[in-house]
Amino acid sequence: MSSRGLVRLPVSCSAAVDGVNGCLTYSTCRSRNYYYQYSHTTNLQISPVDQMPLPRKLKKSIQRNAYFLTQKRKLVPHCSSDLSTSCRGVPNYLSINVLQDQSNTKQGAIRKALVILNPNSGFRSSRDVFYQKVQSTLKLSGFKMEVIETAYAGHAKVLSSTVDLKKFPDGIICVGGDGIVNEVLNGLLSRDDFDVAIRFPIGIIPAGSDNSLVWTVLGIRDPVSAAIALAKGDFTPIDVFAVKWIQAGVTHFGLTASYYGFVADVLQLSEKFRVQLGPFRYVVAGLLKFLSLPQYRFEVDYLPSSLQGRSSESRPLAEKRHEQLSDDGKVRRGTQTNGRIKDDWVTRNGEFLGIFVCNHFCKPAQGLLSPVIAPKARHDDGSLDLILVHGSGRLRLFCFFVAYQLCWHLLLPYVEYVKIKEVKVRPVGSTHSGCGVDGELLDGERGAEWQCSLLPAQGRLLGQDPGAFN
Repeated sequence: MSSRGLVRLPVSCSAAVDGVNGCLTYSTCRSRNYYYQYSHTTNLQISPVDQMPLPRKLKKSIQRNAYFLTQKRKLVPHCSSDLSTSCRGVPNYLSINVLQDQSNTKQGAIRKALVILNPNSGFRSSRDVFYQKVQSTLKLSGFKMEVIETAYAGHAKVLSSTVDLKKFPDGIICVGGDGIVNEVLNGLLSRDDFDVAIRFPIGIIPAGSDNSLVWTVLGIRDPVSAAIALAKGDFTPIDVFAVKWIQAGVTHFGLTASYYGFVADVLQLSEKFRVQLGPFRYVVAGLLKFLSLPQYRFEVDYLPSSLQGRSSESRPLAEKRHEQLSDDGKVRRGTQTNGRIKDDWVTRNGEFLGIFVCNHFCKPAQGLLSPVIAPKARHDDGSLDLILVHGSGRLRLFCFFVAYQLCWHLLLPYVEYVKIKEVKVRPVGSTHSGCGVDGELLDGERGAEWQCSLLPAQGRLLGQDPGAFN
C-alpha cells in the first residue's frame, strides 16, 4: 500500500479497537434458552465516527452496527432471567408460546403405542422409512413404542385382535400402505370388546404402494409429515363401513372403498406380480385385463341416503314401487310384490364396467394430477357414495379412465353418481364375483351377493383433519 493511502488517526490503535468493541458489547440473561439483551451503558456516538477519517467500508460497517444496536435497545429494554416473567418489549405471543412449550414439556405424559410395520410394503423400504425418518421424531414427542414387523399376510390382523389395548392406550401406528391399515381395523373389530375397539386410535405412516386413506383424510403423503401429525396429537373421526358376503356370513370392514367389476378383476390379477413388480403390478395387471376385457353383469340394489328416514311399513305392499334399469338402458317403474326390494330402494340391472362404493373422495397418493373418484364424498358425513359405470367395451372404459384423470368422469352420460346408505351387489352368470376392499381382495364364489353398509359408530385416526380448521 502506498503512503498516500495511509491516514494518520488522532487516536491510538488500541483506543480505536476498544471503541469498536464497545459498540458491540452486550450483557446476557440466561435461562433455559439464551436471551440476549444489549447493555444500557453503551454510549453510541455516531457523530464522532462520521468525523473520524476511517476507510469508507469500515465507517459504513460501524454505522450499521450502531443503528442495529440502537433499534435493539428500543425493542428489548428489559428481559427477565426467569421464564415465568414475561419479557417486556417482546411480542406477547412469543412469550406465551415459550411458556406453553415449557409447561407441555414438563407435564407431558409418555404416550404408549404399538407400531406394526410391514417390511414388504411398496418398494420394501418401510424399515428405512421408520427407523431413519420417523422414529426419532416420535420419541422426541413422548412416544414409547413397541415395534413388531409382520411375518405373513394377515399377521397385522392377528396382532391387533389379540393385543392388550390397555398396554398401548394411545393407539396402534401402522407403517405401510392401506392394506396393513385394513388388517389392523379388521383385527380390532373382531374383538369381543367391539365398542372399545372401534374407537381405538389408528395412526398411519405412509410407506406402501397405495396410501390413499391418509392422503385423502389428513392431507399427508410423506412419512415425515405423518410423524409430525402424530406428534401433535388429536384425532379425526371417520366412518367405518362393512362389506358382508351374505351367503357365507363373512363380514369385512373398510375405511376407503369397495369396488366390483374391472377394478376388482385387476386387483386379483395383480397379486401374481406382487413380488416381482411391487407397486407397478397394478399397471401391468390393468393393461393385461384391458386387452382381454370380459363382460360384467350385475344386479344392484341401493338405498339413497335422502330417503333413509322414510318408513317402509307406511304403505301397503301393493303400493310399493321401485326403479329398474332394463336391458335397453331405460329406467322403468313397477310394483314390487315379492318383498325382496324394500320401499325406497332402487334397482339397476345390466352391464357395468365398474361399481365403486366410496367412504371418502379417494385421492391417490401417487400421480401428478391426483384425481378423485367421488368428489362429493366426506369421511365423516354418515353416507356412502355410489358410482355406477354402465355399459361394456374397451372404448368406453378407456374414455372413463381418461376423463377420471381429468376429473371429468361424472360428466359422462353412462356414469351414475348417488349418495347412499346401503347397497347390495349380485354378480350375474360368469361375471367375476370378487370384491375389493381397501386394496384387499375378497374372493367370493360364483353367485356371491355382497352387502355394503355403514356402521353406526365411527372410528378414529391419529392426526388432525385439515378441513376441521375451516
